Amino acid sequence: MNQSKTSNGLFYTWLTVLGVAILIGLFAAFKLLTQGHHLFNANDVLIWSLPLGVYIYLALASSGLTLLASIPLVFGVKRFEPFAKRLIFLAIAALLGGFISIGLELGNVLHMVYILFSPNLSSPIWWMGAIYSLELVVLIFKFQRIHVGDWNSSTSKTLGKIGFICALIAPLMIGSVFGITESRVTYFGPIMSIYCLLMAILSGSALCLFYNLVNAQITGNGVSDDNDTLFKELTRVFTGSLGAVIILTLIKMFFEGSTVIPEFLNYHKFAQIFGSIAGINTEVLLGLFLPFVLISIPGLRYNHSTRMLTSALVLVGTLAMHMEILLAGQSRPVGPKAEQFPDVISYFPSIWEWIVFMLSIAVMLFLFSLGERFLKLESTPA
Repeated sequence: MNQSKTSNGLFYTWLTVLGVAILIGLFAAFKLLTQGHHLFNANDVLIWSLPLGVYIYLALASSGLTLLASIPLVFGVKRFEPFAKRLIFLAIAALLGGFISIGLELGNVLHMVYILFSPNLSSPIWWMGAIYSLELVVLIFKFQRIHVGDWNSSTSKTLGKIGFICALIAPLMIGSVFGITESRVTYFGPIMSIYCLLMAILSGSALCLFYNLVNAQITGNGVSDDNDTLFKELTRVFTGSLGAVIILTLIKMFFEGSTVIPEFLNYHKFAQIFGSIAGINTEVLLGLFLPFVLISIPGLRYNHSTRMLTSALVLVGTLAMHMEILLAGQSRPVGPKAEQFPDVISYFPSIWEWIVFMLSIAVMLFLFSLGERFLKLESTPA
């Protein structure tokens, strides 16, 4: 009884902390909606700031979680079913957090509605918004079907397949938003779409691994023998996606370092905004290379603490990598704007941008907490 009361007390204390963060975020949202986008440290050259980076980060993580959920729900790998319902719910919460961030980045949430219902079929931005909106709707309906016990009806299976297709295409659309930007050569090219898809799988598997291990520790349930087998398989998915992102990052670094194109020279002046170690970006070393080394050591690979540490490092590192790419690609003014700005634009998020970041994460965690408490996310088919 005392343990139950302590658990309830900690849960409601945690909700209170998140509630305070959300209230502060809502105040910032009100300020943004009434006073405008000038509260962000953006300008006519550097127009994409922290809230957009947070949207990309959470949207890709949501797609990665949906792709993982598709392993049992679309491809019928039944041993992954204990994770399926939780993965769908986490994907919904992450995507809602991302939509909050992009809505405030646009200056008015209604702008999202306007863009969605003013289609431009040649615009990757429109396709990105439309596909992610469809993915959110499909995920909500899919979760509802699972919650009432409908795992295998034709309707439920169709929703799962549509969600899988959306989660596969949406990261490619995010990449193409940057990849077709010819005036920014550090963005331009098909590699951005491939990169975003791999980052989606990596961040989704990292979030799944980290969340489930932390949840097992907090609830005191531990990891059963059956679930430990699943965690080992999930660790292999995580390690494989981490290795793939490292390879693509090394290729990207090689091309960037072997060119004398002015845009890339300016890019390197801005590219290490989080510092560097031996000339390599800190977030790449600590967010990719270090976790891969740790998770590849046989004696550490299946240790719970190692898996939590490596997945946490990847979650922080991938956000930093998204921000670095986003900002470095805008750092050099082009066209008429080049006459009134320095060669390289500096940037640091304003307090309002940090609060939008906090609001997005707090809403996501608030939904995580309520779902875990009340929606029986560990359910499997009867």
